[in-house]
Amino acid sequence: MRKSYFSLFLLLVFCSFVEAQKELVVTLDSSTRVSGDGEGGLFFAGTKDVNYRFGQRITPHGDCVDVVNGYAFVTWYKGGMDKRNLMLSRKNLNVENAPWVTIQFPHQHVGQGGELLKGTGIRGDSHNTAAVGVSTIDNTIHIIYDMHAYRASSLPNHFFNYSVSLKNKAFVPDNEFTIDIFNPKRNYLKSGEDYERLTYPMIHRADDGSLIARYRQGGSGNGDILLAHYDGSVWSDNWLFHEGTLALPNRNNMYGGERFLNGKFYSGFSIRYSTNNSTTTSNGYMLNSGLYYAYTNGIPKNASTPWYDVNDAPISLPIRNNINPNLDPVQIAQPGDDYGTATLPRSSSDPAWTVTENGAIHFVQRVDSRNVHYYKLVTDSNFSSNVDGLIPNPDTRGELYSYKNHVFMVELLSGKVNIKTTLEGQNNWKIVYEGTESINFDHFDAFVDGNKLYVYLMEDIGNNTPGVGDKRPLFFQEFTLSEKDAPIVVEPDLLIEAEDFTTASSDIQIGTSASASGVEYIDSFARNPNGIDQFLEYRFQITTTGIYDIVLYVAVRNRDDSIMDVEINGQLFDDFLVKKTGDWNIYGENIIADIALNQGENVIRLKQERSLSSEPDKIELYLKSGLDINDFNTQNTLVYPNPSNGVFYIKSNFQNLEYRLVNIQGQVIQSGMVSQNKVDFLNHTQGLYFLELSNENNKLVKKIVIN
Repeated sequence: MRKSYFSLFLLLVFCSFVEAQKELVVTLDSSTRVSGDGEGGLFFAGTKDVNYRFGQRITPHGDCVDVVNGYAFVTWYKGGMDKRNLMLSRKNLNVENAPWVTIQFPHQHVGQGGELLKGTGIRGDSHNTAAVGVSTIDNTIHIIYDMHAYRASSLPNHFFNYSVSLKNKAFVPDNEFTIDIFNPKRNYLKSGEDYERLTYPMIHRADDGSLIARYRQGGSGNGDILLAHYDGSVWSDNWLFHEGTLALPNRNNMYGGERFLNGKFYSGFSIRYSTNNSTTTSNGYMLNSGLYYAYTNGIPKNASTPWYDVNDAPISLPIRNNINPNLDPVQIAQPGDDYGTATLPRSSSDPAWTVTENGAIHFVQRVDSRNVHYYKLVTDSNFSSNVDGLIPNPDTRGELYSYKNHVFMVELLSGKVNIKTTLEGQNNWKIVYEGTESINFDHFDAFVDGNKLYVYLMEDIGNNTPGVGDKRPLFFQEFTLSEKDAPIVVEPDLLIEAEDFTTASSDIQIGTSASASGVEYIDSFARNPNGIDQFLEYRFQITTTGIYDIVLYVAVRNRDDSIMDVEINGQLFDDFLVKKTGDWNIYGENIIADIALNQGENVIRLKQERSLSSEPDKIELYLKSGLDINDFNTQNTLVYPNPSNGVFYIKSNFQNLEYRLVNIQGQVIQSGMVSQNKVDFLNHTQGLYFLELSNENNKLVKKIVIN
């Protein structure tokens, strides 16, 4: 927490030189249920390798959301395992309270290697995502789905699945949105092309309304990335974008994806070499390694479209990666080298990435269970990087997005939507949205269109029993992205590092972390097994008597019920709830507001009441209201209450007081004479202001808050 208090002098000096920064605001507009009553999306409940392979998630998953012309389209598989039908739902976002309308397709998820279709097993396969894209050239809906490197000889009617609507049917009235608007399923985009052994389909729409299809041909650590273009009439031939089927040890597969952003087509990815799963032949990393980046200024309709690296130098297609970084054409960083802690650093997820409208590049990756962030303004020569702290976690399957000069990422923390943001070219992450729903979510996919964020989620019903937990409600949340003036930030009036205690229980241990203030924190602050609570006591000096906010910065990884007894100058705040932060290197703010502290010595005592509950980092104190040292103080001039709803009372022995109300930009927005010992600011918005009181001989400036 950084309070928005700033001296009027500094404010007036700097306000004419520094443009006020903006901060991102995320507002939830609506949350609606996609699946009907009694229905739900498919979830692979049960036991791994018995009921499913790889992961339990199949809905929502992959490139399953498209929003265009004010309509949202989402794909899903129908739960439970006895159904598994491909589903397409649509909602008219232009009409308030419009319903979701859904088409059920005859096709059912085929399962691991097709065994659900063949009746040879009961396992689902999380690779078999369903990508959707709408072409605005001919208003057709395209869905590519349910594939995991299948051959025609094994699944002749299901090795590649493609459904496309009739022309001009994407935006028909709701009562016409039925299976009748779709052509029969087929096993190709363009007749005569090879669509065997394909996985991970995506569909991207260009500014002209044409589409790019993308998929992997081959396997993990041994696959090529193919692209194809739809011009509003026909699909092109598949063409090779990234070649991974190379000779050993360079055989690899690209893990990542592409996106149209601000008129360009970008690719961001990591590489999984075929040798990465062996401790004897590995190239030095487990699973994925490296960060890679390339882009084209046009619509990639074929392999002859020019592509460029991060330095805007032309590169040749197909991209071919090499374990020798000097021969790797588009590698921008190697997080395993920079931040790996294991002998063979492990990056398990795709990187999350974005490019802002100003050309700033941001990547987030996870290495050895640590979140790392690489970023670069267009004017920077090299990438900067950071690790830990509030950097979001790409393993949540959240993607990085941008809005103006803000970079942000959606996560699920404790089952709630959580959105973190930083300005482009920076690593100052902060949380700008935390969901407050009564239900918890299990996973999600997101989509950004202009100033709108759409999050498509599956509810966590807390039941993993096959036949019961394999059908789960689906929800769709709509958010508006906007900006507001960022508060002017200053340091606290007093900072106490947690490790600088006066006295403490004998078993207190001090840990070190790059994310902690002063690099040190209290390690494993807990109730011991014998029932004796650990405690920390801090004696500190205050120079100004007044009302303070006291902010405890504490990390809590798992517990929702971490509580402390906080005692301040003998006043007990028992069972004070310390909020969960989701990781031990993330220190959250816990505010004890409006505490009266006296000039001289004061005491804060913390006692923990849960086992392995928290790790305190620091305590910050912010003066909210106090009497300035001048003539007004000696004559008992007082402004109260503060904060107020807008009406402030003035108690003073001085007569004929004038007032001026000044905003944080240094502008006088109201002035006059104090009448009947009060001033009325009810017509002004909530926030921090400065109240100047004066007469011929005296002057006082007070910080006031309208709430």
